[in-house]
Amino acid sequence: MKLMKLRIATGLGLVLLMAAMVGGAVRVSQAQDDQGGVTLADLAGKFAGRGSGFFTICFSAGVPISCSSVSPVPTPVPVNDTQIWQQTRDAAGNSCGVTTETFAPVSGRKSPAPVNTRTHVGTTTSFDPTTGSGTETYNRYRGGSCIGAAFDSTGATLTSTGTGSFVVSDSGNRFEFLWASSTSISPVAGAAQGAVISDTLIRQ
Repeated sequence: MKLMKLRIATGLGLVLLMAAMVGGAVRVSQAQDDQGGVTLADLAGKFAGRGSGFFTICFSAGVPISCSSVSPVPTPVPVNDTQIWQQTRDAAGNSCGVTTETFAPVSGRKSPAPVNTRTHVGTTTSFDPTTGSGTETYNRYRGGSCIGAAFDSTGATLTSTGTGSFVVSDSGNRFEFLWASSTSISPVAGAAQGAVISDTLIRQ
């Protein structure tokens, strides 16, 4: 009788140990997903989202000029910016998408805020799968088109360039971007500076 009880206790102990091991493995897997645990190739696909922030436009006598102008001396005007966009990413970290943004001076304006539609072409410059964080450079164009994650530059004019940082979560289904460097190229080079814009994109 004692031998049977010992066997039963030993069996129950093994069952509990296996359950703990399986549960621990699941928790480790979930923790890895929450902390990134995805490769650059896992981030390929279609995403859409929105964002907002601000930047500065420099003027002289009501006309945009380069913020680095010495004469005339530019007057900086802080501007609020809101944008919605979609993009397609490939396994190598290249992306192409369309962003539509509206912006207006922080102080407000009487007329409707202007709306711009731009083609956003990005290149991932670094990515750490253990943290899910990376960096990206981008060019924005007036015109052109996307063929998946590839950019067709036919009829395109470069309007701005910049860099940003991002983190991914939800097993690579969510991006958080922070764009802290942007330089205007057209229509007036250097007229827009000091961008601080964040965007959230969700896999579609």
